[in-house]
Amino acid sequence: MDEGVFGRAARERAIAEVEAEMARLCELLAEGLAMGLDEGREMVGGAMSEFLTEFFDLVRAKGSRPGMNGMITLPLLVHDAETGPEARPLNGGGRGLEDGPPSGPRAVAVVHLLWWAAARYFDDLTDTPGAPSPGNVAVGKKVLTALAVGSHLPARILADLPVTGGVRAALGDELSRCWLDAVDGQLRDLTAPVSTATPESVLRAYEGKTGAPYAMAAASAACLAGADGRRVTGWRSFGRALGVLRQLVNDQRDLASGRHEDLANGTATYLLVQLLASLPAGRRREALALHAAARHSGSARAELTAWMLDDEVVDSCAASVAPLIERAHGLLDRLGGEPGRVRELHGLVDETVGHMPGFRLAVA
Repeated sequence: MDEGVFGRAARERAIAEVEAEMARLCELLAEGLAMGLDEGREMVGGAMSEFLTEFFDLVRAKGSRPGMNGMITLPLLVHDAETGPEARPLNGGGRGLEDGPPSGPRAVAVVHLLWWAAARYFDDLTDTPGAPSPGNVAVGKKVLTALAVGSHLPARILADLPVTGGVRAALGDELSRCWLDAVDGQLRDLTAPVSTATPESVLRAYEGKTGAPYAMAAASAACLAGADGRRVTGWRSFGRALGVLRQLVNDQRDLASGRHEDLANGTATYLLVQLLASLPAGRRREALALHAAARHSGSARAELTAWMLDDEVVDSCAASVAPLIERAHGLLDRLGGEPGRVRELHGLVDETVGHMPGFRLAVA
């Protein structure tokens, strides 16, 4: 992303402020506070504080900071695209940390991060071969805590916002919609056999499991800004499109990093399905056999990765992704809004796809 009309320094300050909100939230949770309820919930508060600390440690360890920054800036920019920069500077707005839980669009950014902290744990739990059963006490504690972090704590934060009843109800609807759409997408991802998956079916799953939270963050920010229903719907569509691009980046980074977690989990990623669709019958059977072996064999994962990162396969996949990028830009152009913030959002799209390692993006 270029410096943008407000500059990189302003974005970094905004991100730092939301991160400070999260740190303060963890402190309050550890004291049994920040849940919009009376005192005396140190057990669940402490568990949530510890859970979130582990999440942010993992983000740093896996080099996922750029993605987290995008999660934070999306709702801030959408809100300001609706209200204009005079209404709330990018690096300000909302109550101070000493006043309790976050408010304004920063509250939406915090809710977005809370959702992802929980989703990351559930994703790891379902993907890890031989993971401990939920009957295990430690796992059971984490599952219960993840439920609190990703659903109940966000609901309490949204309920505490100083907004009208109608806006509060709309925010609750966005959070509920997000969870149902994301679970739908994750179930598609978990149950679809690679042999029958298509690029269209994979993208449909991505729209849910990763597109839904980004859609929630964008639409909720628009609700807070007072946007009408038509514009909220438009922002939801833009957020979903951005989330799909983010998932494609995640897929590519998994291969480029050498972690190969998707292959070990047997996941039908977009790039894998694109490869399978391009192969003649005999080679396709060979690739499917490699994919089955990849769940337990490092050498099979390495060989299949080489197939997937073949120049022709990557170029073909890039050509198919280019229209998705153009669609995200087109949604922004049709929505419009405060020109500087819309420009920043265009930059966020370009920055997101720019994190695809070695991915040569074709021009649609």
